[in-house]
Amino acid sequence: MSAKSLLCYFLFIVAVFSSCVTSKKVNYLQERDNLPSYVDSVEFQDYQLQKGDYLNIIVSTLDQKSMKLFNGSSQSVNTNFNSDDSYSRLYLYMVGEDGCIDYIYVGKIPVLGKTLREVKNIIEDKLKDQLDSYSVEVRLSNRTFSIIGESGAGRYTIPREKLTIFEALAMSGDLSFYAKRSNIQIIRQTENGTVVKTFDIRTKSIIDSEFYYIQPNDVIYVPFQNAKYVGASNFTNVISLVFTTVSFGMFIYSIVNSIIKLSNPQ
Repeated sequence: MSAKSLLCYFLFIVAVFSSCVTSKKVNYLQERDNLPSYVDSVEFQDYQLQKGDYLNIIVSTLDQKSMKLFNGSSQSVNTNFNSDDSYSRLYLYMVGEDGCIDYIYVGKIPVLGKTLREVKNIIEDKLKDQLDSYSVEVRLSNRTFSIIGESGAGRYTIPREKLTIFEALAMSGDLSFYAKRSNIQIIRQTENGTVVKTFDIRTKSIIDSEFYYIQPNDVIYVPFQNAKYVGASNFTNVISLVFTTVSFGMFIYSIVNSIIKLSNPQ
């Protein structure tokens, strides 16, 4: 085999090994100096309502007539809080462009930037002159997040308030070997517009950082490693790929060499 052919094989082997997915690229909760370190957040931040959010407000009281008036129908209690169909939204209150909801028998209530607990307290205070012995439950209908990229694509319901990034990824089936864990992105809608948070999920310091908890309407984007193009995920696969390629190359070389000799007999 010529020196040029050997050089080509050598460069190919180097390229394959450089694209190999190692444990340092895929393991979570690592403690290494060359990984970013994130500052702990002060505490979990409750979701603050935004324009376009849908609220399901349930009033419970011993007065069945009042319950029917405020809840619209006894069926509203069983309404799917995360449903997007038009029937379910008959019992929901949307946060309008003015930052208010138009609540039945009460009127406009400013809720933009407030938490669900704050809205609950506001409504209970406004109903105190109309009802006796009552309670109010306020839930966010659009409690979902989305995932796109190397972790698949889908939209998932947030089962509780404190959902971590690890739990969110587990709901989508976890990251593949080829996911670029050093460059995960969360696209988040805020009162001041859309923000993109980029972070390395491999570092242990992500716990309790600003990237740790998922909020409603978040979109998690997972890019892929360049190693995916080569398709080598571990050392065994790399060795097998190299020897197969070299053997095939030598086979082709011998065939071409034989044809040349037959075409030019001495």
